[in-house]
Amino acid sequence: MPFGLTDAPATFCTLINDVLDPFFDCCIVVYLDNIVIYSKTLEKYDGHLQKVFWTVRDSQLYVKKEKCSFT
Repeated sequence: MPFGLTDAPATFCTLINDVLDPFFDCCIVVYLDNIVIYSKTLEKYDGHLQKVFWTVRDSQLYVKKEKCSFT
């Protein structure tokens, strides 16, 4: 691993924790490189999903569609 990438996972975790801080204890869990969004109903899930995606977009971050899984 090149020297500049040795702290990439820790840097990503810190960044995501800062960006998605308002959603913790509400509808989101972050573990390493996974972001899990949960809700009791499908309607709430849709709302939480939109809020998280808009927050990520406003922070100039992007989500790879191929790595997303909706179940």
